[in-house]
Parts: sequence; C-alpha cells; structure tokens
Amino acid sequence: MGWRRKRQGIEMLQKIYSKFIDQKSKEIFKSRLLFSLTGDYSEICKIVSGTDQAAEIRHKISFSKDRHVFLWGTGFWGDHLIKSFPDIKWQGYVDNSPRESQKNGMPVYDPQEFLKIYSGQPIFIATAFYHEEIHHQLLSYGIGEDKIINAGKLMVDLFDSQYFDLPFLPHAEDEVFVDAGCFDGLTVRNFIKWSGGKYREIISFEPDAVCLEKCRAVLKDVENLTLENMGLWSSKGVLSFHATGNSDSQIAEEGETRITTGMLDEIAGDRRITFIKMDIEGAEKEALMGAQNIIRNQKPKLAISIYHKKEDIWELPALLLEMNPEYQFYLRHYSLREAETVLYAV
Repeated sequence: MGWRRKRQGIEMLQKIYSKFIDQKSKEIFKSRLLFSLTGDYSEICKIVSGTDQAAEIRHKISFSKDRHVFLWGTGFWGDHLIKSFPDIKWQGYVDNSPRESQKNGMPVYDPQEFLKIYSGQPIFIATAFYHEEIHHQLLSYGIGEDKIINAGKLMVDLFDSQYFDLPFLPHAEDEVFVDAGCFDGLTVRNFIKWSGGKYREIISFEPDAVCLEKCRAVLKDVENLTLENMGLWSSKGVLSFHATGNSDSQIAEEGETRITTGMLDEIAGDRRITFIKMDIEGAEKEALMGAQNIIRNQKPKLAISIYHKKEDIWELPALLLEMNPEYQFYLRHYSLREAETVLYAV
C-alpha cells in the first residue's frame, strides 16, 4: 500500500506541474516544493532573483562590484535581505537609534559614526517603514542618488502589486469579488483600480475586530461593499482566534478570542462569484473546502496565498483540481523573502 500512495503522490505532483501555464510558474513551483521538503533557503533566493525588484537591485550594485554595501535599518527586513542576497558583500548596519553595537557579525553604526567612515559604498534602505524619510535623510548628508538603493520602496511596490498584476486575468463588468482577509482595505482599493470601478459587488471578510474597524474607516466611500466580521472556513461555527490587530491574526487553538466562521457556499447565496482572493494565515485550505460548490459550478478566478504552511504548495493545487479539473495555474512571488507567493487559478 505504501508504494501505491507514493506513486499516487508523484502522479499528483506531475498533474499539478502540467497545469502551470508558463515557465516562470513552473520554476517557482519547483523551488517552493524543494524549500518545503528540504528547508534549503537557496530555493527562495532563486524565486526572489526572478522578481523585477531583485533585478533592479543587482543592476544598481553592478556599478560597485568591488565595494561593500551598508544596510540602513537593523530590523526584520534587513535580516531577510541578507538571507535573500547572500552573494552581496554586506559591510555593516546603520540605524538612527541603534540598540546594539553588532548584529550578524557586523558593526552597527549611528548616523554620525557612519558618516565618519563612509567612502561612497552603496546603501540599502532596509525597512518598509519610513523609507521615504530615510531616503531624504541620506540625500541631506550629500550621499548621491546613485548610491542609494531604496529596498524599502521596492518591497512595498512588490507587495502592493499582488493579486491584480497578471495580464492573463480576464475582467468582466459584473465582477463579484470576495476578499478573504481584508486586513487594511488595500486589496479592495486595488481591486477597484484593476476593475476600473466596474463591478457588481465586493464581499470582504475580516475576523479581527481591530482590523475590521480600520477597514470600515478607510473604505467608507466604497459602493456595493459588504464587510463581514467573520472568518471563512469549511463549516459554520465558532473557533479560537489569535487577534493581533495586524496581518498576523489567525485561527489558532490557543487563541485568546473567539470568532464566528462560515462557509462561502452558504454566505454567497445565489450570487455568481467571479473572483476570490484569500490571504488568511493558513486557513486557506479550510476556506476553499467551504467554497467547493462555487468552485465546481462557477469556476471563479482565484488568487490564493500558498506559503503559510509548507504543504500548501501541493495540497492547495491538488484540492482545486479535485474540485474543478478545468483550472489552469500561474504562480507569482511578491516579496524579497519567503512570504507572499500567490497561486492564480483561471
């Protein structure tokens, strides 16, 4: 029986692979699959290197091949830049409020210390927050624009382009868009921009009460929008939830709050759903199971986050093909680290 299951598993992987329409998707699939199986971060580096933003970074650095590079910012994003670009010669960190003198075996400078030793090396702005302010700060020091690599802006631009940048996604004037994981309302705004304002309805789901209130505030002018304070799941019920008020909120057994969950098949009623986006911190599989009738009978466009769990890369495509074998797939990646890989089904 064991060999039969292995053979079935291999055949399913082959079937998934054959459903990817372009070579870029196939390369991302292979690298994500190997990363899930081995934990080898070089596979993520391959995916990152395929983004336009990584190409821009390497183009700028190419003019200073023999020079070391500084990171401005000692936080989360700098650590991931070091991991994703291991071949760059990192020289040290700079931070406006340094909390340590060394990190990752490199010195950490405050701005005044940095200016004393700076001799024209490229500088990465390694934060997605306040990157514009830091950019102006560097220019005020007399550092040339050609020496500044605003990785923060590149990261934000890359992240913000997800779900709607594929030219292969067909648009209809009667779109009914489901946004599972409304978070800050940005996806709704981007959908409206993508659709040219021509749509029938937007239904957004956000179980985190803090995030929901933010969405209500920033989307109050949006027409034909329904905001649901609940999570999508494979059944109707109540589940434990870890509420953080940010993008890390998720369904969790040890969660300190309780949320209502529902099935999209039931909530949608007689609506014809045309487009579903899901970024719900690992609950994608359960939510898709709760939408299986819509997926089988209506075949909506899908944009599904496929990185929260290591098994997502094979389980989610397999599940979708089981529900509707007519789907074909694209994969795209929207960060300079391991997160933000999206599966498109059309």
